[in-house]
Amino acid sequence: MTILKYQLFGRNSVGVYIALNNLFGLYPSTLIKSAEKKIKTALGVPLFPFSINNSTLIGVYTASNKNGIIVPHIIRDDELTNLKTYTEKLNNDYRIGVLKSIDNAFGNLILCNDKGAIISSFLKDYRKEIEDTLGVEVTIYEFADNYLPGSIGLVNNNGCLVHPLTNDDEIEKITSILKVDETDVSTVNRGIPYLSSGASVNDTSGIFGLECTGPEMMRLTNVLRL
Repeated sequence: MTILKYQLFGRNSVGVYIALNNLFGLYPSTLIKSAEKKIKTALGVPLFPFSINNSTLIGVYTASNKNGIIVPHIIRDDELTNLKTYTEKLNNDYRIGVLKSIDNAFGNLILCNDKGAIISSFLKDYRKEIEDTLGVEVTIYEFADNYLPGSIGLVNNNGCLVHPLTNDDEIEKITSILKVDETDVSTVNRGIPYLSSGASVNDTSGIFGLECTGPEMMRLTNVLRL
């Protein structure tokens, strides 16, 4: 298992740029070679250069697991072709769901692993499509008085970290939906509660913002078992 503390484009918000699951990862095609080499060495799955409508914010626009990936309809045809080429190399049955939702920051709207998914009420009309793509049961659920479960959570198949204002009943519900062993509260990058902005993880590795403190890293890695 490998943990990398790093900055991308001079920022600690590494999770907005990197999308990682247990099958593969995506990183901005404009990343400099030294950074590309660093993350490819550290993260234990095949990594591919990518963009969404020429944007580097891959972690913001996509939500994925080992079964499928959700992307916004603003994706260009050539980008979608590249994504299909990447995934077909790894799994011919991998599903790509292109959602025509106005609210399209799916990394912020969906919190998912290989066992379950929590989505914002903003995506209630797309629940079945998300379920079919990700191959897991999808639950509409919002917690910590926030409608962006993907932005305030960080999850793999082992554990989940959530916004510090999440209460005990909500933690129990999240644990049940995502079928993880443990859910706990945390922050990233010296107190930021938007966990997915500061990290991207799978079951065996993760990239975290350079400003994540020792106590934050201890909690994050213990719960996620990294």
